[in-house]
Amino acid sequence: MDTSNSLAQATRDACFIQAGLDAAFRAHLGDTTDVEFNFLTPSTDAEGRLSHNQPVEIRCSSSSGVTDFRGTRIAVIDRAGSPAWRWALQAEADLPQGGDDPAKFIPLARLLAGNAPVLRAQQGDHEAIIAVDFHPRLDFPTSVVAGIRRSAPDIDEQRAVHELAHHLGITVAETDADYAAESAEHFSDGTTLYFSSAEGAPQITAIEPGMKDTRIIEDAFYYGMEHQMYFQGNFPEATVHLNADEATAGIRYSGGKAEATAVLIATISEKRFLWAWADPAVKDTAAAQAAANLYRFGIDHQVPALIRPALPLDYARARQVPQLALPILGMWTLVGTTLADGRVGLVLLDSEALHLPQPTSAATEATLAATPPPEINEAQARAAYASFRGINL
Repeated sequence: MDTSNSLAQATRDACFIQAGLDAAFRAHLGDTTDVEFNFLTPSTDAEGRLSHNQPVEIRCSSSSGVTDFRGTRIAVIDRAGSPAWRWALQAEADLPQGGDDPAKFIPLARLLAGNAPVLRAQQGDHEAIIAVDFHPRLDFPTSVVAGIRRSAPDIDEQRAVHELAHHLGITVAETDADYAAESAEHFSDGTTLYFSSAEGAPQITAIEPGMKDTRIIEDAFYYGMEHQMYFQGNFPEATVHLNADEATAGIRYSGGKAEATAVLIATISEKRFLWAWADPAVKDTAAAQAAANLYRFGIDHQVPALIRPALPLDYARARQVPQLALPILGMWTLVGTTLADGRVGLVLLDSEALHLPQPTSAATEATLAATPPPEINEAQARAAYASFRGINL
C-alpha cells in the first residue's frame, strides 16, 4: 500500500470538514485582536529532540471578550535556515518529510489531529503549528459552501462531501443522474447538491436550497444580449481603457470616444478565470470594489460559481459565468480590456450612452434570434426579457 498516496487522498477528502471547522472557528471568535500562547511543557527533550504532542494554552481576545482553548503542538516550521517542516506528533515515522513549501503539510497535520483548526505561533527559532481543541457540531450547507471556497480543481468534491456528511451523521437519501457527467444527490438533512464531472474530478455546480447559476443567466440572457448588440452597433471597433484607480473607462471607437463607470469583475490569464475579488493584484483597486458584491451574493444565495475564487477558463466560458455579474450588479455592457500587467480584464460598463433606447420590433427580433445555451429554459428567458423591456411576446 502506498502510504503517501493514501494520506494525500485522505487529506483531500477532509477538505470540506477542515473548511467547515475553520468557518465555525472564525464565527465563534469574531474579530480577534490578540492571541496569547502558553506552552506547558519543555519544547525539546534532554537530547534536543522536539517533544511530542506538546500541550498549549491559548487565549484569544476579541471585541466580544476573551476565549480560552487548549491545544497541541503538532509540528514546527524551522526558520533557522531554509524553512523546513518538522513533525511533533507521537507517530511520525511514516509521515512525509521535506519539500520546498513546508506549509503544504498543514492540511495533513490537521487530518492527523482530527481536522482541528490550527494556529501558528513563534516559538524560539521556529514557528509552532498548534491544533486547537475545537470540535463543534457543523452545519452541513455552511460547511459545503466553505469547502467550495477553498477547493481546487483536483479535489473530488463528491468524495469530500461524502466525508463531511459521514462526519456529521448525514446520509445520501437519493441520487439522480441526468447523464454521465451530471448528477444530483439528496441528503437526509434536506440539502441537494448537483455535481459535474465535465472538467475532470466531480465539482459542485448547484446547491438547494439555493439559487442555480443557470436561473440567473436565464433571466439575464436576452437583455444582456441586446445590450451587447447595442454596444457593438453604436461603438464599432471599440477599445476600452480601464482606469482602475478611478473605476472609470475610456471607450475609443470608430467615430468618437466616450466615458463610462467601470467595474472590473474578473481577470483571465492562460487557462484560468479569476474573480477580481480574489485577485491580489487588483482586488484593492477602486474598479474591483463592487466585485466583492458578487461573492456576497454567492454566499447569500449559495451559488458555487460565485463562491469559487477561480474556475477553468473553458468551463467559465461554456457556463457563461461572467454573465452572472450583469443582473447582480445591474450593469449590462460586458467588455474585455488589457490590464497594466498584460492580462485580460473583464469589465462591466455603465453610462447614459450605453442604456438601451425604447424597444423596436427589429431590435427585439434580432435579440430573440440569439440561441440560448442548452441548460437554460428558453421560455423563461424570453419571459424575463419581455419583463425587462416592458413588452408582450
